[in-house]
Amino acid sequence: MDNSNSIPAKPAFLLNKLTNERFPLNQSVSKIGRDQTNNIPITNDHYISRHHAWVLQMQGSYWVEDLGSTNGTMINGELLSERRQISPGDKLTFGKTELIFITE
Repeated sequence: MDNSNSIPAKPAFLLNKLTNERFPLNQSVSKIGRDQTNNIPITNDHYISRHHAWVLQMQGSYWVEDLGSTNGTMINGELLSERRQISPGDKLTFGKTELIFITE
């Protein structure tokens, strides 16, 4: 039996260094945006769309994808144009908010 799709990802979170908030990535899809219904609500940045991006756990890795946000999503200063795998230490920027991807 092939379990390659069910390889668990290492526990991880996004860290906001300005506020010291830690957002655990403990679901297969973690939604990021200004709306309170998101797993990771960032309500104090009006440059973030209501449903801005999501972080996906797939095959033991983490990926980020922009959801057609107005101001885009950046990884390490580069504008994201398609879903991309992220690595520990990557800086993800949503609007004016920067979050660091960290694994445990």
